[in-house]
Amino acid sequence: MLVYLQDLCKSRDDIHFAAAIFSPSHFLANNWTKTTSFCSWFGVTCTPKTQRVVALALPNLQLQGIISPSLANLSFLSVLNLQNNNFRGGIPYGLGHLPRLRVIDIQNNQLNGSIPTSLFQHRRVQVISLAFNELGGEMRKGPWYVPELRVLNFGYNSLTGIIPPSVRNATKLMNFDMSGNRINGNIPTEIGYLSQLTELYLYNNQLTGFIPATLFNISSLLVLSLGINSLSGPLLLYEGNIVSNLKFLSIYENQISGCIPSNICQLTELKVLSISYNNITGQIPRNIGCLSKLEMCFIGHNPT
Repeated sequence: MLVYLQDLCKSRDDIHFAAAIFSPSHFLANNWTKTTSFCSWFGVTCTPKTQRVVALALPNLQLQGIISPSLANLSFLSVLNLQNNNFRGGIPYGLGHLPRLRVIDIQNNQLNGSIPTSLFQHRRVQVISLAFNELGGEMRKGPWYVPELRVLNFGYNSLTGIIPPSVRNATKLMNFDMSGNRINGNIPTEIGYLSQLTELYLYNNQLTGFIPATLFNISSLLVLSLGINSLSGPLLLYEGNIVSNLKFLSIYENQISGCIPSNICQLTELKVLSISYNNITGQIPRNIGCLSKLEMCFIGHNPT
């Protein structure tokens, strides 16, 4: 039996917590009642003294309905976690204007429409996770200003457009995942300026051009996954000494040509190397054994 919950709470003028949620069980209906304080409801966290909503966490409950634009009235909201549900409709534009918002995690739903441009201009947001939805439209081409952003996960949607050079403004970015979309154009060299980046997932898109050599000189980078694109040119590692802790390098199913560079030996921490299904020629470097920590190496289906 579907339970319909709407306009559950009205407190102060600046907080109007309204939602339209369908629950396949009576769990929320029995817990979210008008006879109890909304601060005692399951998934709701409030400030002790002022009773302002600071977190709304309702993951893994098979909830249906929409994400109400009224949530944008929760001016003290810091965490919104609705992952692993069945919400439909768009992402309210006003969420990007919540001044205290730190985490927005609504991955694995059925959301559609475009990503609000306001999210790319949020000064305090640290986590934006929208993966595994049905979001479309172009990536924001205009300037990004997200100085506190650590995690940006848009994987497995239907996003188009390019990765703009202004991604370099996300100076604290650690995890960047755009895999499973239709992103085109080049990998901007500006990603090489993200000095705290640890994981970069861009596989299964429509990227073209060279792999920026600067990616191999991000000392914090552990995972570089670029498979299933149309990247071309040689696999050029950063000229000179490489300061790399890269453990996972995957460029399989592209159009990479040339030979395996001899300075690949400078990737001393590498455990997985996947370069199958490219146009790599020449012999395997004799000193490939220098990769003493290598556990898996996939080089098949090349002209080598």
